[in-house]
Amino acid sequence: MNALHRRTFLKQAGLSAATLPFITGLPSLGLAAPARPRQRLVFMFSPNGTIPANYWPDQTGADFQLKEIMTPLAGFKDRMLVLNGVCNKVRGDGDSHMRGMS
Repeated sequence: MNALHRRTFLKQAGLSAATLPFITGLPSLGLAAPARPRQRLVFMFSPNGTIPANYWPDQTGADFQLKEIMTPLAGFKDRMLVLNGVCNKVRGDGDSHMRGMS
């Protein structure tokens, strides 16, 4: 059995080299680069505050325990980063509460 090279196939099919990037990008041919998994970034914001004792973990590092308010997110704990004490010194219109949302 003779191996049919890609360029030979294109010549025999009457396709020019200009179409090669489009043809190799077709997922149905299996020549396209595999798609990267989707990455997501989620920010949670509580504009009216929260109950700190029921929200912020007491431990630091990867072994922290989720508090009552955060327990619905337990399935994502290994991919979570909980930041506390971030100081955002934003100036502009509004009071401290409004500026804090930025």
